[in-house]
Amino acid sequence: MVDRSRMQNGLDSIAHRGPDDSGEFIDGPVWLGHRRLSIIDVEGGHQPMLSEDGAVCLVFNGEIYNFRELKRELVDKGYSFKTNSDTEVLLNLYLQRGIGCTEKLNGIFAFAIWDARSQELHLARDHMGVKPLYYVEGQFGFAFSSEIKALIASNLVQAELNCEVLAEFVVFRDIAGESTLFRGVKRLLPGCTLTLHDQSISSRQFWTLSGSDFGFKGSFDDALSETDRLVRTAVHDQMISDVPLGTFCSGGVDSSLVTAIASEIAHGGLNTYSVSFAESDYDESKFARQVSRQYGTTHHELTVSNDEFAAKLEKLSWNNDEPLNFPNSVHIHAISELAGQDVKVVLTGEGADELFGGYPRYHVPAVRSYWLKIPRVFRQMLVSIGKFSGDHRIAKIERYGRQSESMAILLNSAVANLDEAEGIVGNLGRSVTPVRSMLLEALAGSYGPVEKLGLLDQQTYLLSILNRQDKMSMAASIESRVPFLDTRLVQFANSLPLKFKMGFMENKVILKKLSEKYLPENLIYRRKSGFGVPLPDWFRSDSGLGTMISTLKDDDFISSLFGADLLNRLHLDHREGSADYSDLLWTMLSLSNWAKAFDVPKVNMDLPRGRIQ
Repeated sequence: MVDRSRMQNGLDSIAHRGPDDSGEFIDGPVWLGHRRLSIIDVEGGHQPMLSEDGAVCLVFNGEIYNFRELKRELVDKGYSFKTNSDTEVLLNLYLQRGIGCTEKLNGIFAFAIWDARSQELHLARDHMGVKPLYYVEGQFGFAFSSEIKALIASNLVQAELNCEVLAEFVVFRDIAGESTLFRGVKRLLPGCTLTLHDQSISSRQFWTLSGSDFGFKGSFDDALSETDRLVRTAVHDQMISDVPLGTFCSGGVDSSLVTAIASEIAHGGLNTYSVSFAESDYDESKFARQVSRQYGTTHHELTVSNDEFAAKLEKLSWNNDEPLNFPNSVHIHAISELAGQDVKVVLTGEGADELFGGYPRYHVPAVRSYWLKIPRVFRQMLVSIGKFSGDHRIAKIERYGRQSESMAILLNSAVANLDEAEGIVGNLGRSVTPVRSMLLEALAGSYGPVEKLGLLDQQTYLLSILNRQDKMSMAASIESRVPFLDTRLVQFANSLPLKFKMGFMENKVILKKLSEKYLPENLIYRRKSGFGVPLPDWFRSDSGLGTMISTLKDDDFISSLFGADLLNRLHLDHREGSADYSDLLWTMLSLSNWAKAFDVPKVNMDLPRGRIQ
């Protein structure tokens, strides 16, 4: 029988995901619990939701954007409805089509269905992985949740480090595939379903990124017109809400374009939110204000200081489940809290970089080919000049030049190079890409290196971005939506030839051209900022992050992994300015805060240590 008190502990731990309502369902050994953030049909839509005969039960997180269209089709087929919720549409769609219903959905979702008729439990996760879904297996049976902390709070799994993926986390600050940093906890992959029947588990992939093979045959103007139509359609569809809605407008092209289109659709009155920095090199707030003035939005802005930033870290590590991949997670949570005073839903710009070639690092394959044509002696001279001037990009290109093309693609999104990883976790640093290698092998064929980069990022790096956005916004009890990841737009963008996306040292060519219709050119054609955080300066300060990092060597958990001497040397070299170890220091600080947040025991890592040059 189900221990309801343990299950309730888990449900209570994610109350932030659904502060408006809660419910539970029990059928023998099956227990389903739900916390609701009420957005569609606020009065109706209570979950868990049962079919009319009580044989099928659904719990669902997310939104089905095409639920009204699906409802009309179901009504025509004789299905009746008691609510105006997308939840009931999903339930009836399952009754009609079984778990194959996922193929009809356009939305962001993680859901579970218990079908007493077949004695099957079905899990499903949306096409791009916007909504998280985790599961564990053990002597107790099988359990799942939108957040790992619920599985821990239910005492279904212990908070222990998954040592097998530590090196991968150090290199990428992320883990590809099903594994997580918690031993025994897996994640359901995007575009997949999982079925549990009679103690056996089967999975099925219902959607894949590949298949288009960059086969668009029209002109650039044709592609521009269709991109405009699809982006507008996605924004329009994702503005469906019975509660107030706004946008995160950082001042970058992607979120500004979403804001511009959303403002036109809403006919004014939109709330927009952004973060400013005292450090001018990181501050884009003036561009966010410019967009707000142009479109007449009600704009809200905040600044997070070094001290405020540091004070939030441990709590946000708990909210994030795994260590914070990105420093700007803190700012996303801060503006989510700010937005939560006015709205329950925000539109964001995530996904555009991966779809339209937005990262400067996507130029690495081309630069690498030119670099290898330079005589070795001159390359070494350039590396020395770059090291002396503090320009680390030349050394990075040289490292890529020494690697095979496939390895250069695999390591394109890395935050630490393999030499650094080996210097931290010993020989484990050489075994960091098994899942990424498998994904890259699946892209063999007509794809060039840059196309492979984008598709690989959509299956790896983008998932960490989406996890950040979901966890930080839901921690403040608001929902983030990502118009650029509408499946129709994803498939179309992945069909476009590379020349429509990238030129000579140009990124997002077609998206920037589209933005000229909506945004001022001084915003569009400036150097990409990427919503960065001034970590190098903050780590050298005498307060905030500077204080936290100075005591890292005294952290038993981190010292057990990396050694106090290494930690102390990294900090001192960074503080004195002889090296910039801000990325590595952030990784270690994130691991430290994660271990404290979940009381993860230290690990005796008996590894052969390398050394960081």
